[in-house]
Amino acid sequence: MKPAKLIVFGVVFLLAISILAFGCGEGEEPAGDDVEEDVEEAEDEVDFPTSEITYIVPYAPGGASSLSAEPIAEEMSEILGEPVTVVNREGGGGSVGTAEVATEQPDGYTILNASSGPATIRPHMSETGYELDSFEPVAQLTDMPNALTVSADSDFEDLDDFVEYAQDNPGELNYGTPGAGNSQHLAAESFQLDYDFDMTQITYEGSSPAVAELMGGHIDATVTSITEVAPYYEDGEVEILAIMGEERVDFLDDVPTFEEEGYDVHSGVWFGVLAPAGTPDDVIDILSGSIEDALETDAVQEAYDELDLIASYLPPDEFGQRIEDESEMNREIIEEIGLEEDDL
Repeated sequence: MKPAKLIVFGVVFLLAISILAFGCGEGEEPAGDDVEEDVEEAEDEVDFPTSEITYIVPYAPGGASSLSAEPIAEEMSEILGEPVTVVNREGGGGSVGTAEVATEQPDGYTILNASSGPATIRPHMSETGYELDSFEPVAQLTDMPNALTVSADSDFEDLDDFVEYAQDNPGELNYGTPGAGNSQHLAAESFQLDYDFDMTQITYEGSSPAVAELMGGHIDATVTSITEVAPYYEDGEVEILAIMGEERVDFLDDVPTFEEEGYDVHSGVWFGVLAPAGTPDDVIDILSGSIEDALETDAVQEAYDELDLIASYLPPDEFGQRIEDESEMNREIIEEIGLEEDDL
């Protein structure tokens, strides 16, 4: 080796020794400690899911609840790498399947497609076998505002016309709902209480017969989810006076909100996922993240568009707050109007 190269080699060698010595000097933690910390963090990460997840829908197949869950379950299966299977457990207006999930192991392997009625109304009216704190919020899926609808040949031109007539003619108008003790019924009762008029409720087994009766001229109005009347509005068979959402919806952007018309009325039908109380936060986060991703897929968006379902993701904390606020509001309305289990 030539002298110049030998000198350069010696300098590089000494520099390397110095760097190694400095790196392991006083005040520095050995590299092995960092490795141990990384291993501990990896061990703390939850291994979920490792098997099938059961997704309980507390209503019969073919309804809005089931149809909102099915495309989500399919996409969640792809995202999570384990099957997410929809199982229908109908009965008790949604309370049977809801109560079943409340008693399952809080491990994330059984989740519920919840809705406003069973979650925020029925526990205030009957012994359901569960309370709001029987669940952990995971994610909101959809949010469809309720709507006040009249027939296409109605004399009511707008919401003011309807309210003024109802105030001047107490008890003369009637309205149909898809059942007593649901969000539509409570929204209508709250509307009447707040603006000092009185209508007669006629209950039906679901929204479809109520809307059919409206179009047949047998009732004066309906209060239903906007998804139940949108197709008939588009065909010119009914007139939607206003919707009870915070803002207009894209597919019916010419329909005003109650608030735009000067009435502080907000009500809607939502679907969302709950898990049994005590489900670990990291499992909740994984489920919620997969739902958020699923809602953004083309498959879910196309399925929801066909059904006029409005995707509206809320994370666990915001969804939980909405449920709590709605539950308290419904409790107050139920007590004020004296609604009891026998009225259902």
